[in-house]
Amino acid sequence: MILLPAFIAACVVAGCVSSPSPAPTITPTPLPSSSAAPTLIGKSDEAHIQFTYQLGKQTELDGLQKASPGSLFYVLQVKVKSDKPIETSQDWFWMEYKANESDDLHSTNSAFSFVKYPTKVLNNSTDFAGGQMIFELPATMAPGYPKPFYFMAWEDQRGPYKVYDKVYGTPGDVQGNPLI
Repeated sequence: MILLPAFIAACVVAGCVSSPSPAPTITPTPLPSSSAAPTLIGKSDEAHIQFTYQLGKQTELDGLQKASPGSLFYVLQVKVKSDKPIETSQDWFWMEYKANESDDLHSTNSAFSFVKYPTKVLNNSTDFAGGQMIFELPATMAPGYPKPFYFMAWEDQRGPYKVYDKVYGTPGDVQGNPLI
């Protein structure tokens, strides 16, 4: 019995007996991630819009409806293309205007049309959408107005590609528009 404590002491010094080690930690192996997001074209989610238009003015529409006093109907015919797939609709179209130079800048998207602009996905740079919208706005405008633009709040846009800034239209060819 006298030797037992000496034997235990010798084993501790030699490393035969040690304090209990913590249980091994199991580290989970990460699984390959499966992303729900598609591979972005050009590694960017920004879509670039080409928007051409023709703008006409009328005091009445087909003899059925007259513009309010001091207003005109501005008939906006458009053609829109995108470099990436993006859903487009009439809700994207706005008209920016000032009645005179000292007036505040106004924007409205309260357009109506007898032949609406389609809701569709523009699939590639050769695909386009065309249509017509009618805005009732002041008859007199500051020089350079009204200015049509294409915009929807980022959080209201659908799909992986987004339009981040207002896209002002340029007067030009709207050939291919089903209304022309």
